[in-house]
Amino acid sequence: MTRAKVSSRRYVKRVWRVPKDRGALEYFATLVKKSLRKHGWPAEVELRLPRQCFFIRHVDGGEELPPDFQEAAEIAVRILARTYRVEVEQHSNFVSLKRLYRVTPGGHFREEK
Repeated sequence: MTRAKVSSRRYVKRVWRVPKDRGALEYFATLVKKSLRKHGWPAEVELRLPRQCFFIRHVDGGEELPPDFQEAAEIAVRILARTYRVEVEQHSNFVSLKRLYRVTPGGHFREEK
């Protein structure tokens, strides 16, 4: 018998509404969290507002993400950044916005000048 690969995925209550009025960082972080949870990854985000960055965490806690979870988080951030045309920098579970953005009423990112 072969041993089945253990996955870090499981059901966690989904995020349905994304706040457009709380700033670009929180909006992008919530989009990442929503995307991960939609696909079964139990993610939480921890905002660091003065530095315009956030950390992706496992719901159960801990500093390091499991390898499969880490790969899913990197893919989610990359897809959302490309979709919304946002420049981000990502190292492990740390994500930061490279520029200052504002969120339009339609949910798009506009660079602040």
